[in-house]
Amino acid sequence: MKKFKEFGEITEAREAYIWDTKPKTLKDAEDPEVQISGWGRMLLSQYKTQLVRASEDFVKWAKYGDYEYIEKKMSSYHGMLEGIQEIEKQMKKPAWKKKITMLKRAGK
Repeated sequence: MKKFKEFGEITEAREAYIWDTKPKTLKDAEDPEVQISGWGRMLLSQYKTQLVRASEDFVKWAKYGDYEYIEKKMSSYHGMLEGIQEIEKQMKKPAWKKKITMLKRAGK
């Protein structure tokens, strides 16, 4: 039986949610401010940009053969990816789509 201190890292599921659930403009509804645990509060588009930048960094590190550093950063990268997927799933729900439709009709 392994002792607890033999495990190198404990991973937890990252919680992701839309910060402002009552957007006032269409722009806010289509690109909401989101919170992913372990990360700051940012716009969804900013998270996506950061994910792309991290992907490009992985390519650079792989070219230099820095695989240990990639392995260290992979958990964080994966958490951000899961968070973005969770937010997009929330945005596909009928309740969020209704908010977007109501804002479009109101012309905001």
